[in-house]
Amino acid sequence: MNSTEYFIYLLACHLNSVDPNGEKRMDWQQIYNLAEKNKLTAIIAYEIKRLPADCRPGGTIGAWFNESYENTVHSFRPNLQSLAGFINALTEAGIPHVLYKGVVLRNYYPFPELRVGIDTDVVLRPADYINAIEALKKRGFIEKSIESNSATLQFEKDVFELHTELESINIQSKIYFATPFDDISDSSGYTYKLKPVYHLLYLVSHIAHHLQTGHASIKMIMDIDALIRRYPDININDFLILSDNIKIGKTAETLLAFSKKIFNTPVVLNFTFEDEDTLSLFNDFIYAFSTGKVFGSSDENEENNGKRNTLDFVKNIFAKISRPKKQENELSYYQIQLLEELGLKEKEE
Repeated sequence: MNSTEYFIYLLACHLNSVDPNGEKRMDWQQIYNLAEKNKLTAIIAYEIKRLPADCRPGGTIGAWFNESYENTVHSFRPNLQSLAGFINALTEAGIPHVLYKGVVLRNYYPFPELRVGIDTDVVLRPADYINAIEALKKRGFIEKSIESNSATLQFEKDVFELHTELESINIQSKIYFATPFDDISDSSGYTYKLKPVYHLLYLVSHIAHHLQTGHASIKMIMDIDALIRRYPDININDFLILSDNIKIGKTAETLLAFSKKIFNTPVVLNFTFEDEDTLSLFNDFIYAFSTGKVFGSSDENEENNGKRNTLDFVKNIFAKISRPKKQENELSYYQIQLLEELGLKEKEE
């Protein structure tokens, strides 16, 4: 395996709770760089601890991994205390709030304390926005920035982002996400969280945005996997219908198929990456999520190198590959539809 393959392999072991196999010749500097870029250093460090002793990185790089692990674990309890203060301040002020993304999703990981987030996101009703900011400031939260529909506050080292609406990728998703306090969420007191199928829909919409603009992270795919594992009863057919309704059906299907391919996500789909002819599309996803570049933007040399690496990746990690027959032009047609859906290619008349 090369470094990118092994990095993803270790993440898959973490999500599947299986012991990783060691590789004695590995570029741990590159793996560390990938882990830092994707905010996954603590998870990789945990998996390193489970490797045979002679397969672990030593020296400075080994110390970096250990330091990241210790710092991440030690910061978890203070973060929980900050979160409790945040929720209590809003609750005492009688302000409903929706928690979503990392602050919720980390609880679905094997070890929540290792799933690092940059900040805590919350959605408020526009009418409660200013009152919420004032309530938090009275509890010691420091205002860092404030705009018409979003604000950033900080408590000690923890950052909280307040929004007046869920992020949307198009007008259709804006309509779906316009009622986070109603039919698409559940509540406990004043604290709401999105229902699983709508949280999955939001994740896919959010990832689609980053495939368009850049900065997609492999952690986003891990979030898909963790959510589906936590809620195995999610009706995937209903989810795909919802995705079609907001005009990202192909994106949703391929992202779930990608998650299933690299992490063995327990989901049944009509589209898979098990056919050799899907290698090009699979490579586009690997490139986008490992580099943070816009989907399908790799130049010719990077793309060709990536395809060779991806072919090895498929051979090395996945022992069983089925090869169902497909129509000759199905892949190219599917790729075109996906790029058109993401607005990365003009629709053909």
